[in-house]
Amino acid sequence: MFLVLLLLLLAQESQDADRLQAAQRLMDSGRCAEAIPVLRELVAAHPQAPTLQYGLGRCYFEVEDFRQATATLKGVARLLPESAEVRFYLASAEGLDGDLPGGIEQLRAAMKINPRFEPAFRAFGMFRVQSGAFSQETIDALETAMRLDPTDARACYWTGKYYQVQGDMERAREFYEKSYKIDPDDPPTRLAMGQVLLADGDDEAAIGLFDSVLKIQPGMVPALLGRGRVLDHQGKAREALEAAEAAQRGALTFEDRSGAEWLLQHVYRELGREDDARAAGERLTRLQAGLDSDVVRLRELTERANRYEAEGRPERVAETMEAFLKIRETSGALVTLGDAYVALRRNRDAERCYVRAGQVGPVTDTLRERLRRVREAQGREEKK
Repeated sequence: MFLVLLLLLLAQESQDADRLQAAQRLMDSGRCAEAIPVLRELVAAHPQAPTLQYGLGRCYFEVEDFRQATATLKGVARLLPESAEVRFYLASAEGLDGDLPGGIEQLRAAMKINPRFEPAFRAFGMFRVQSGAFSQETIDALETAMRLDPTDARACYWTGKYYQVQGDMERAREFYEKSYKIDPDDPPTRLAMGQVLLADGDDEAAIGLFDSVLKIQPGMVPALLGRGRVLDHQGKAREALEAAEAAQRGALTFEDRSGAEWLLQHVYRELGREDDARAAGERLTRLQAGLDSDVVRLRELTERANRYEAEGRPERVAETMEAFLKIRETSGALVTLGDAYVALRRNRDAERCYVRAGQVGPVTDTLRERLRRVREAQGREEKK
């Protein structure tokens, strides 16, 4: 994880050297949880040793304590401001802790510090796709990652995802195939490749990929729906029904629920179960009607929130936007709710809203400024 020799040079006593060696052995064997207490003591004894802090931050990251990893690695970044590697791991911790905008900014800095540090470009493109930012900057970063490391399967996968979300299935397939050739065992790549093949009518290849994903994650609804559609195409209605019913039981999102009901309606009809087909069709209609009625309800809530905001009643704005977000999650609604929380001095809740806004919508300069202000406010509160 980092050089023992450099760590040993920081030690002032033989006891420290022994503990450093012990921590190194634990980390090398993947026992980061056991290394953390040792590293904490060493960091306390040598607070200006960035390599020690970096090791501690990496250990927190490995045990998935992303909040502590972020806090520790921020300190390392202050001590080593020109390290692209430190900023990459700080960005990864921030992103996994829910702060995609913060992670994106760290990655942008890492790319500037070292234009040949490939992981930063790949992670930047990934975070941007996840946040819905399908700009030229996003695809440029992913293409740079693939140019710097043609064997990076994840860079190929996220490039495929970039094109798939925009409806360019031909280009999506090109990059999913590259990712699959590099890492054929990766479940997300298999699922995505299966969906592309299904859209192209290559049922046999598609179902093989869906089945391989389901062996790893038996209840994954998109894979169940893909399998059900292939079986339906093959005239195996009873097997398709089994997959469709499993998908219906596990569906949570509108897309998964509507996909399950559509498939059930079709398969029931193939089996001559007209009453069941009619019931599935009615459920699908209600889902779609609910979507239409949601539009009206959301418009009403938006108008109400605007009125409360003009009247200077942040508590009612918050109440209204909380109701809005139970129906649909949008970046604008999250920002409005965050602003209301700020007015109510609920800064931690406001931060969560702004972070989430950056995940579901564009990361604007205005949003970055909101995050900066609310975090400064939290810092002042913690010092009191």
